[in-house]
Amino acid sequence: MKFSLLYRNYVDEIKDRDDPLEEEMSNTVYDLSIDRAARAICRDKESFNYFMEVIKAPLMNTEDIKYRQDILMDFVASPKLLDELRMIFKSYDSLQSDWHEMCSSIYTYGVPSTVKGLLDCTYESLKATSNFARSTVSYFRSISDAVDKYEVKSDGLIGIKEYCSAMSVNESLDEITRIGSYFLREGVAAYEFRVLVETDDTLTIRGSSLLSAVELEARSIGRSLKKLMGNITKTNPPPDDTPEIDMGEFHLEESYTILNDALYEVYTVLSGITGNIYEFFRGLSGELSFFDTGLQYCRYLAQAGMPMCLPKMMPQEEDCFRANGIYDIQLIAEGIAAENIVRNDIRIDKDTDGVLIRGANTSGKTSLLRAFGTAQLFAQAGLPVCATGAVISIRNAVMTLFASSEEEFNAGDAAGRFEGEVQQMARILDRLVPYTLLLLNESFQTTAYREGAVGMQHILEVLPRVKCKYIFVTWLMQMFDMTGGGSVRQMQMGGEGFPAYKIHEPEG
Repeated sequence: MKFSLLYRNYVDEIKDRDDPLEEEMSNTVYDLSIDRAARAICRDKESFNYFMEVIKAPLMNTEDIKYRQDILMDFVASPKLLDELRMIFKSYDSLQSDWHEMCSSIYTYGVPSTVKGLLDCTYESLKATSNFARSTVSYFRSISDAVDKYEVKSDGLIGIKEYCSAMSVNESLDEITRIGSYFLREGVAAYEFRVLVETDDTLTIRGSSLLSAVELEARSIGRSLKKLMGNITKTNPPPDDTPEIDMGEFHLEESYTILNDALYEVYTVLSGITGNIYEFFRGLSGELSFFDTGLQYCRYLAQAGMPMCLPKMMPQEEDCFRANGIYDIQLIAEGIAAENIVRNDIRIDKDTDGVLIRGANTSGKTSLLRAFGTAQLFAQAGLPVCATGAVISIRNAVMTLFASSEEEFNAGDAAGRFEGEVQQMARILDRLVPYTLLLLNESFQTTAYREGAVGMQHILEVLPRVKCKYIFVTWLMQMFDMTGGGSVRQMQMGGEGFPAYKIHEPEG
């Protein structure tokens, strides 16, 4: 069992992604410059890496996105709660590695060659596991107390609060805490042990279980003698007529072996139970780093004086992208003042196959394309988008084919670059899945303009057949004559009396 703040159904959501699709998503976040935006808002490299991995694995269900959105909004309303939980779970996530390190250090020089040495190592392992068990259980109260101080509305945080509250009064966990407190002294010599030995008809020892461990008063340093354990193995207590054997009748090594087996049984059971309990919250510090980046992102936009909104998410079948006041987050990083950042409106509905956008060089076409792609990926990550309002349907993938700038094209090997783009496009077409959003930036540039336009026309005609929406910014003017019709929207950036960087329907 595992709890997650990123995934409503952890088992269903966490699975190996298809390698080709993962590669395409890596290309997409690079083309959209999301990595540059993330570096401006992430606290450190670790947070950056985690954030980028989440962005490259978009959610595919509106309920899952709502689950993540609601948690982020709770943290926006109560940022101190996020700070507290990050500190708690960072410490929590180190528990298991510290435990493993302690257990490994016990056998630094290998398995002991003597029975007494093996017994001492078993006890040290049990002591380390007892500390791990007690610490793990104590976190339920800490987590419950932290969340209880704030008013939370999300299913995720309410769920974690209710679970921890219930676990804090769980009698079985109390028993684990009690058992864990038994084995904190320096060594086996500090205790008097009582062991149940199982034998066969030939009196050969087949197993041993610890019945009790009493801390010796002489070694308690001021602490009173107390009984520490009773029947921890959950077996029925031996009947009153069970013979007790004086251990003096056995060789000392045999007694060590019997006690070692009994302590190892406790160690094994305690390790298994505690390990299963620990797994429930393991990894939440990483998930909280994503929400911390999300919170930093909201602050970043607010400090820049730019709007943001949580988009209304629609299922794939709605096949739409509608946004008001959308803009590219990279413009903020470039130092452009809020009043100088042009925001655009766009509407792509189910009956729209794709959008062609033309405009002069440096008219803002690429920036607008980045805004579309970033909004799609951020929306499916449960984050606000850079817009005043948005309705966005889920996409199974977001793929990009970004060519070099026009200046680089004119100065470089146009034929070689064109051939490379054709190969990239062939790879993308092989990996297309239904409800993909394909973003094309000045693709198929060639000195033979007609050749590039015709080639792209054939590709754009195929895309709607696999339910792939496309947005294509280009200076191949022939494309606008070849793709007429109501299913393809034709847009223009600025010019012809319109404000610069503003998208609009071309006249005529």
